Amino acid sequence: MACLAEWTFKPSIKVVPMNDDPADRKAQTRTQFNTIATDYDAGPGCFAHFGRRLVAAANIESGQRLLDVASGRGAVLFPCAEQIGETGDAVGIDLADEMAHATNEEAARRGLAARVQVMDAENLDFPDEAFDRVLCGFGVMFFLDQDRALGEFRRVLKPGGRLAMSTWRITQCSELEAVMAELGMRRPKPPGWITESEDLSRLLARAGFTNVRVDEDEQSFRYADADEYWRQARGTGMRRTLDSLDAVEAKRVRAALADRLRPHKRQDGFYLVATALLAVANR
Repeated sequence: MACLAEWTFKPSIKVVPMNDDPADRKAQTRTQFNTIATDYDAGPGCFAHFGRRLVAAANIESGQRLLDVASGRGAVLFPCAEQIGETGDAVGIDLADEMAHATNEEAARRGLAARVQVMDAENLDFPDEAFDRVLCGFGVMFFLDQDRALGEFRRVLKPGGRLAMSTWRITQCSELEAVMAELGMRRPKPPGWITESEDLSRLLARAGFTNVRVDEDEQSFRYADADEYWRQARGTGMRRTLDSLDAVEAKRVRAALADRLRPHKRQDGFYLVATALLAVANR
């Protein structure tokens, strides 16, 4: 493996910090996820896998009314809709209108009654005690006021209802993140990023939830080649940074990434591990 420390490359990329104004920051987040809507969860389907795992953890029953916050492209919403059957109701919300539009089209194509509305997780436009379950897959790290959002989740849950939430312990882009850090191009995480079970437990307990349990869920994903790994990274929040690279920078990052992935190669592709934190709690 080539030693990354030998690179003399000094990146010209400048990561523009987010504006401190909440409205501006939310607008930037909306734009970011609108940009990746068509490529979201490209590759081996990491979001889809952990979405199904989160739905299983939520212990959903037929006929229930569910809210999926930060729906993305339906990784949680679609298995929810399948689980509750024709007598249930699955509602999703997302800040990005392009995500909502694409997911609604896919739901219609699959013949699912699930629908996504454009809405802010910190200001839910639903009455109190409206849902049996609230789920949120890999969304809480993007909320500017996590306590307010969790308070809204609790407000719209029925007494005894269950919250199911996931965050990343090790992301599906961890190898690329490590490469960029070693090349001096570290992409700052959102300030609300949660990777430790204890931190996630404290957040839920502080919001008034009870019977909090957080489990680690590890899964190995197969990538046909380094190009597929790069494509799936562009279908995540890393898109903005990767697309900011010029041709020389991108070539060097991809060469370093190929070196880093080599130990993970098998006969049929590269196998890389991602780990999610799956939390459940009661109102």
